Amino acid sequence: MSLVKNEPITRWYQEPWVWAILGVLAVTFVWGSYRIYYAFQIQDSVVVDDYYKTGKMINEDLTRDNNARDLGIRANLMIDDLTGEVRVNINGNLSEWPEQLKLSLLSPVFADRDKVVTMNRSWSGDESRQIYVGQVDAAVEGKTYVQLETIDEHIPEVGYETGWRLNQPLVLTPGETSQLLPRGSSAP
Repeated sequence: MSLVKNEPITRWYQEPWVWAILGVLAVTFVWGSYRIYYAFQIQDSVVVDDYYKTGKMINEDLTRDNNARDLGIRANLMIDDLTGEVRVNINGNLSEWPEQLKLSLLSPVFADRDKVVTMNRSWSGDESRQIYVGQVDAAVEGKTYVQLETIDEHIPEVGYETGWRLNQPLVLTPGETSQLLPRGSSAP
């Protein structure tokens, strides 16, 4: 009696299971490579806030927010939807107002929609109330993180020593006025 069976011999490349396994491996490799490439192309944007690092500890610097509250600074922001003019009316107890302010309009989702506007001081007859004017190239509407701040030097591992900042999320509607308040204060 012979143990040899008369089955046809098939080569490895003729087996369908081999190609199914190789196909799954190939698709996984190609898809993984694409996702890695895509992840490096659309990196997350940096969080914009006053943080500084000391050793392994990360601290939030609230100096400018507290300065704004102590000086009683409040602002009304309006963006003209036709011309793109940004107008900020600021009230506060400052003896000397800066010539320029920085206004950041930050999208909560898309970093490419972020806008930074340099606001120039306009003439105002009242010293406790100042008007700053700037220009945006495209309409800004919807939920936006708005940050109005003085242009100060950030000292590494120390933070900011001077200046003030108004920082809060707003739902902007073109042509309507929005109020900016210091952190920790309520509307009058």
